[in-house]
Amino acid sequence: MTGKALVTGASGFLGRALVPALLASGETVIAAGRKTNPFAPHPRLIWRQIDLIDPKAPLPEILCGIDVIYHLSWSTIPAEASLAPSEDARENIVGSLRLIESIAPGAALRFVFASSGGAIYGPLQQARAKEDHPLNPISAYGVSKRTVEAYLDLFAATNTIRPVSLRIGNLFGPGQNPERLFGAVTQFSKAALSGAPIVLFGDGSTVRDYVYIDDAVDALMRAARVGDSSFALNIGSGEGRSLNDIIAILEQYLQRPVKVDRRPARAFDAPFSVLDPSRATREIGWSTRVPFAEGIARTLKSLAERA
Repeated sequence: MTGKALVTGASGFLGRALVPALLASGETVIAAGRKTNPFAPHPRLIWRQIDLIDPKAPLPEILCGIDVIYHLSWSTIPAEASLAPSEDARENIVGSLRLIESIAPGAALRFVFASSGGAIYGPLQQARAKEDHPLNPISAYGVSKRTVEAYLDLFAATNTIRPVSLRIGNLFGPGQNPERLFGAVTQFSKAALSGAPIVLFGDGSTVRDYVYIDDAVDALMRAARVGDSSFALNIGSGEGRSLNDIIAILEQYLQRPVKVDRRPARAFDAPFSVLDPSRATREIGWSTRVPFAEGIARTLKSLAERA
């Protein structure tokens, strides 16, 4: 795999895992983000510190010669987006649109968008959500992800870009920032290791489809290599894990009970979200490889080493 890729949001959790994988595969990478460069020098890596909503950001110049865009840039998490929906829309919807609009007419590039496998569907009407499940997000975060997907579909009909929105489940694994209060596995693991109480919203029965970081990177790269696919693909394990399940696995590995601080459930948390990944398996040959319990063990080990 050789070519030239742009990775937006490259300083985030997913970007910091994707960029080294692309370089290892032979890609030339332009990594863009709002923070300082987190990567070691590499002859095929160019860092661009930009903000997509900045009208002075030289997006047409950056996009020159690009074969694939991995659009990972997103400034909010569900809790933050619901507190300030207008700011969420300005930074994420408008920022994404400025990127899409900067693509030169006729540029036949692949556009891989990191969408949301949970927030975009809202409460499920079936045991596992397929891509044709109604999109009824109950959070501003989900509405913004759905909106960017819709714009990509629109531009695909009027331009030559080939978009795919990967509806990724709940990401976790080594490298996720435990200070951002996002990601139950990482948050719970950090608290359990330190002896602090795990903050649990609701009764612990909330179910999510968890995806290990390496598996998500594999999905992104496979989606780019295929070149053409359905406009949306679920990236999930197809198995639901409750918050109580995470606590039980942590207690098993740590061989001791963990403290739990129980708080009221949050309105923007759908009670059950599990994805059907069969389309991704058929179209890009993807499926999860890292078992959930093993992913938690790797996460615990990484956090313990950083402590």
